[in-house]
Amino acid sequence: MLAIRNFGHFWSRSLVDWGRPRVSGQLLGYRLLDRKPIVVDFREQIGIYVLFTAQREVVYIGQAGAGDRRLFLRLRDHTTGNLRDRWTNFSWFGLREINSSNHLLSDHQRHDSRCSGTNSNALDEIEAILLQLFEPRLNKQGPRWGEDTLEIFQYIKSEWEDAEPIMDPSIAELSKKLDQIERVVNRQKGK
Repeated sequence: MLAIRNFGHFWSRSLVDWGRPRVSGQLLGYRLLDRKPIVVDFREQIGIYVLFTAQREVVYIGQAGAGDRRLFLRLRDHTTGNLRDRWTNFSWFGLREINSSNHLLSDHQRHDSRCSGTNSNALDEIEAILLQLFEPRLNKQGPRWGEDTLEIFQYIKSEWEDAEPIMDPSIAELSKKLDQIERVVNRQKGK
């Protein structure tokens, strides 16, 4: 494909870890490798995002990454202000690929990086985005994403309790520490 490296479609706003004071949130997604989830934090992704109502009505389309506001911060901005009660789901189309070595977003793609391809590639990519977003009922063929474009699914920890996710070591360590703190708090509460 031309520029889109990965995308998440119709993720749930309520399942995002928005963080709390002095704790940054996460925008976790996964793809499967040998039936195990490879978990990636997409908070620093750059690209296009779309906000939807629960009925799949598009209410807002925006960009993330032209300045210092990456995907997570742009989405979090919309949890307050005039859009806060108008959206429940979102889709995103990201320009930063996932490194195969450490499962982090690549530093090679920036908002000012060049991409190459033909007009045919560009038409396929624009068509794929529109088909993914609007799902027109008369289009029999689905989006023609290139082989390098990955669909990323929203990571929901409770769905993968029995599986050991593959994730960045620093995120995995932080996750373990948070689980330990949660167990201590629950013991103190008598749960």
